[in-house]
Amino acid sequence: MVYVIAQFSLLAVIAWPITNLHFSIIGLLLIFIAIVVAVWTLMTNKPGNFNIRPIPKITGELITHGIYRYIRHPMYSSLFFAGLGIIFCMPIWWKLVAWLLLVVTLIFKARFEERALVKHYVGYQAYQKNNKAFIPFIW
Repeated sequence: MVYVIAQFSLLAVIAWPITNLHFSIIGLLLIFIAIVVAVWTLMTNKPGNFNIRPIPKITGELITHGIYRYIRHPMYSSLFFAGLGIIFCMPIWWKLVAWLLLVVTLIFKARFEERALVKHYVGYQAYQKNNKAFIPFIW
C-alpha cells in the first residue's frame, strides 16, 4: 500500500500546480507516447484483471500478448513517459526530483509485484526472462 500512496502522491507533485508551462515538442511527444502505451495496456489487460496494488488478483489472468509481449509493466512505463513529458513542459527542479523518486518507487513496486507474480503464475518466471520490464529491448 505504501508504494501506491507514494506513486499517486508523486504523480500529484509532478502534475500540480501547473506553472511555468512551456511548449516542448519533446514533452508533448513523451506525453503522447504515455497515452498510447496506457490505452494499449487498457485494451490488452481489461479493468477487472489487474490491481493498482502490487498484488495479483486471485481470479486474474496472466496477460502476455499485446503490449505485454514487449514489456512486463506498461502502465508503469506510461507513468515514466508522462511524468518526464510534464517535466519538459514545466521545467522545475523539484518536479524533476519528484519524477526521479517516482521512477525509484515504481521500480521497487515492480520488484515487489514480480515476487508475487512468480508465486501466483506458473509461467511468470519464463515470461520474465524473455521480456524487459519497462522499455522494450532495453530495460
